[in-house]
Amino acid sequence: MNNKAKIIKLAELSVKIVILLFGILILYKKLIINQNVTDIISDIEDSFKNKSQFALMLLAIFFVPLNLYLEAIKWKLQIKPIENISNWKSFLSIFTGMTAGMFFPNRMGNFLGRIFMLEKGDRIKAAMVTIVGGMAQMIATVCIGLLALILYVKKNYVLIGILSVLIIITLLLLYFNIHLLNYFQFLIPKKFKEKTEEYFKVFSLYDKKELLKILLLSFVRYFLYTFQFVLLIWAFGIPLTYLKAMIPISLTYLAMMIVPFITITEIAVRGSVSVVIFENWLMMNGINSSYGMMVFTASSLLWIFNIAIPAIIGLFLTYRLKFFRNKDES
Repeated sequence: MNNKAKIIKLAELSVKIVILLFGILILYKKLIINQNVTDIISDIEDSFKNKSQFALMLLAIFFVPLNLYLEAIKWKLQIKPIENISNWKSFLSIFTGMTAGMFFPNRMGNFLGRIFMLEKGDRIKAAMVTIVGGMAQMIATVCIGLLALILYVKKNYVLIGILSVLIIITLLLLYFNIHLLNYFQFLIPKKFKEKTEEYFKVFSLYDKKELLKILLLSFVRYFLYTFQFVLLIWAFGIPLTYLKAMIPISLTYLAMMIVPFITITEIAVRGSVSVVIFENWLMMNGINSSYGMMVFTASSLLWIFNIAIPAIIGLFLTYRLKFFRNKDES
């Protein structure tokens, strides 16, 4: 091994150690120092007094691997034009992505933990194709969220309905014609245009059938993790049917998508948004609004199951990340 190779290996090891240490620190602050976790444990002890409630929480946990697997299938479809990866490698990429996402607002760094798992695929192109999956998931959130908004407000629903249809049609047209993003190259300064032209062409690598598969997977994932939320709501004894629970849940996810927030306070903000929307909905349905704090606990548990625990697992997979490549691997 020559000196250059040794330096590269040492640099890569150093980056992995830094990620591991910072990841442990962030997760420690979120899960241990955060006072909300103490409240969550207390609520679970107070509320789960029978086997059926505990069984509902276990069922919500049972769906976590399936949720992650669906995201892995979706990622494999997204990245296929760049690099053909196995189901297993795609699955592991989801965990490392979760870990990387903890370092950035609204988990925007998720893609970093994925693209550094690639062996030979162009990383810039790989980063750009995450737009496809992100847009598909956004469409699922917006479609169901706007429907929930119409049922939630019960005023001006005709106007809201018309605007919702226009928004959804616009998003679908943009998504199924995502190759039109090539034309956004006019925004790139001339001196960089020649270098970026190849990267923009990546959006032309998908046909409508592939885009439809990614979109359908996004909808399935949406209904899966919202069902997990419903299960946890039932586990805490909140008297709402599935449909009546889905309205405030869908509106919560729509609100969280629109309003950006800092990742470090995500567990608190996610819970707070849920509580505000749910308390109003419970009162509208003649139910005691005191159940709102149970919603906070349910929302926080959902975050722990689907985000925090996979991120912890991802910490132990950082050794698989490949930050530096030899020229023949590029």
